[in-house]
Amino acid sequence: MNFNVYIEEELGEKLKQVCQVTGKKRNAIVREALVAWLAENQLLTWSKLIDNFEGDKKIVPFESYRSELQPPTEEELL
Repeated sequence: MNFNVYIEEELGEKLKQVCQVTGKKRNAIVREALVAWLAENQLLTWSKLIDNFEGDKKIVPFESYRSELQPPTEEELL
């Protein structure tokens, strides 16, 4: 796929310097940056089935048992 991207002059100069130092083509660096950005910022969403799940009214919420929990012993903390 091909498309045009317009960037500020200063950013273009920095990209040019990186190309000279690394020996990589401009498109390769832009592609790598885009892949990294997309990996970092991918949209993670639950399916509608999970989003709309309201639980089972017959089941006691697990949080109601928290008062029965005992703190860990010294040995368990080691």
